[in-house]
Amino acid sequence: MIDLHDRYTLDGRDPNTYTNIPWCFGLHDRPWVERPIFGMVRYMNLQGMKRKTNVEAYIREMSQGKLP
Repeated sequence: MIDLHDRYTLDGRDPNTYTNIPWCFGLHDRPWVERPIFGMVRYMNLQGMKRKTNVEAYIREMSQGKLP
């Protein structure tokens, strides 16, 4: 995982991103209520996404072919 992280991440030298490696295996996260189709995966609906990000700006930027 560390080799892949160092090779393919844009911010591979940032020590904070190393926290994402154990996060992939469930560290720093809690299980969510089991739901049909999604199982125990964290679900986020559109309203939750709108609270956390500017969805319209993202869609506008992606429709112009720009990288985030």
